[in-house]
Amino acid sequence: MTSSSWATERRSTVDSRQSTARSRLSAEPGTALANRIAARFLLPGPVEAVDFPEKGNINRHTYLVESCGAERRQYLLQQINQQVFTRPRAVMAAMIACIEAQRANLARGMIPADEPWEPITLVPTREGAPFLEASDRRGTAVWRLMIRIAGTSTYKSLAAVEPARRLPLAEQAGMGLAIFGTLNGGVDVSRLESPLPGYRDTELYYDQLLSVLAGHRTLDEAASLLPRDEEVRQATQQHFLVHLPPDEARRRLDDPAVRSFVDFLRGDPSRALVLAGALRAGVIRRTPIHGDTKLENFLFDARSGRVRALVDLDTIMAHTWLSDFGDMVRSLCNVAGEREADPERIQVDMEVYRAVLTGFLRGAGNVTAAELELMVDSVEAIALELGLRFLTDYLRGDSYFRLGPADPPDLNRIRGLAQLTLAQRLRARADEARALVERLRRELGVTCVS
Repeated sequence: MTSSSWATERRSTVDSRQSTARSRLSAEPGTALANRIAARFLLPGPVEAVDFPEKGNINRHTYLVESCGAERRQYLLQQINQQVFTRPRAVMAAMIACIEAQRANLARGMIPADEPWEPITLVPTREGAPFLEASDRRGTAVWRLMIRIAGTSTYKSLAAVEPARRLPLAEQAGMGLAIFGTLNGGVDVSRLESPLPGYRDTELYYDQLLSVLAGHRTLDEAASLLPRDEEVRQATQQHFLVHLPPDEARRRLDDPAVRSFVDFLRGDPSRALVLAGALRAGVIRRTPIHGDTKLENFLFDARSGRVRALVDLDTIMAHTWLSDFGDMVRSLCNVAGEREADPERIQVDMEVYRAVLTGFLRGAGNVTAAELELMVDSVEAIALELGLRFLTDYLRGDSYFRLGPADPPDLNRIRGLAQLTLAQRLRARADEARALVERLRRELGVTCVS
């Protein structure tokens, strides 16, 4: 979902044996059900729920809840989309671990006291559980309730911000990512389950491309390329297959621009796989990551413009913080946006790049020399990974990044070529970016941890 406003009051979670509350609820539409669900949480006085217009594309059942008692306060009630997040308990466990680590490290003074950072607050159920499992004849739904943080602003993109505020906002976003990483340093990554099996597995995405290029239409044909892990295989196996009629599949693959970028991707996979290789070799650390560091997931103080929170914690997982950093820089420094069809308009805004990097390095409290060395590579790697995913999806029939009714039929082609063009532009400016990292490291006095 999109960010909006969240909260800070401290509430403890219950023992894992009491981690969920179950309620049998009939299948009711819209706000009627939302009001009944909200009443199962520990809220003062009566509440009223209305549809939340700022919800995103994943968790579509999101409601704005207002307490009507003496202490009027707003909350966000949300049902986890279990068609996307098939392990909702793991999603909630990672979210809770992240929130608790942030609170504990704030109490230890791990960031300056004047930073206005606010972790999300989950409101417990009346039984004391941190989320609700509500059962009906269709199955069990997982709901959570969060206090809404007042006095914050969110932005869809830098293009939606007046020009004079873009660089300060980009710098604050970089600072926010650094703070998020510092405050989540105590999370035990060995206990984090991936919320989306196969997510951020670049090698898996390459295998999907190879399977699609080979024209595989059955699982038997794709067997040699399917993941060995049973859970990952079950979650991803359909994305190894071509779902288009043969003539349309051939037309898409014979497109000269598409063919050129397929050759580009296959020519040197090591650039896209640089983070995966470094993790496997133990060169860089496996840390908790956010997994979706687009600008709209950051909250900024409406008055001061300072970063207040990083929300939408559905994709907390163990990886390298470099993937979060690369994803943020990739998305913010692309001046043309992700749906630009004209490659000449896709350029790297080095002022934005510098602003994000400045904010991140100013706030970073725990980076290693090896991670610092890979910061520039990470931006290109994530652009390549995303371009690979979009282009593969276009070639197999848009089975993952599904098209909406208003979307052009070649949207994933456009998005794939835009990201791969951006990767080329980033590669051309890599030396400039490396010099920038080193200069800012010295200017800001960044000390690497061992």
